Amino acid sequence: MLDVHAPHGRMEGVKDFLLHLFTITVGLLIALGLEGAVERYHKAELRREAETNLRQEVVDNRKRLAGWQTLMKAEEGNLRRVMDFLAAREAGQPFDVRGIQLGYGIRELSDASWRTASATGALSLMEYRMVQEYAGLYQVQGEVMDLERESLEDFLTLQAYTTYRFDPDKVTAAQAAAREPEVRRALAHLEAMDEVAAGLTQAYDKALIGGK
Repeated sequence: MLDVHAPHGRMEGVKDFLLHLFTITVGLLIALGLEGAVERYHKAELRREAETNLRQEVVDNRKRLAGWQTLMKAEEGNLRRVMDFLAAREAGQPFDVRGIQLGYGIRELSDASWRTASATGALSLMEYRMVQEYAGLYQVQGEVMDLERESLEDFLTLQAYTTYRFDPDKVTAAQAAAREPEVRRALAHLEAMDEVAAGLTQAYDKALIGGK
């Protein structure tokens, strides 16, 4: 709030009045100019901080995703081996299950900087093109995380059948046939996540190049 004070002395005529009015006007303009400069500085700082945080978040997520893609290939390979095992048991044939693992790595991609930038209004200060790019990127990232949660549920279901003292040689043809759709579902989710993750990698790279 700006304070305007009355003159300390008595004004003598129009000249003093105009001088006082001019002084007040100049003071108000300077104060408003300073206030505007401070506000512009704070907005610029908010924008720079948001852009820096978003870029770092994308860099970190890009590194995590690169590790995931290697892990997903291994998990897909394990599930294909499980499919071969089930096919053998349906045919009443033995199968060497050594090397098959149903481990699943828990994955997480951060969107904290995006949510913070949205909550603080920093997105409205950024270039429209950049905001559009990030919005599309985080939408694809959300799709990857949805598929990740579905894949985790699939693996937990499959692991429930390989509990303590599980004997693969005692799996009957009927049991193998009953489990096959669940394995196919888990494999389909992993393959879909792999494909979407490839698109997300491209979106990350585009954002990092465009943000330079």
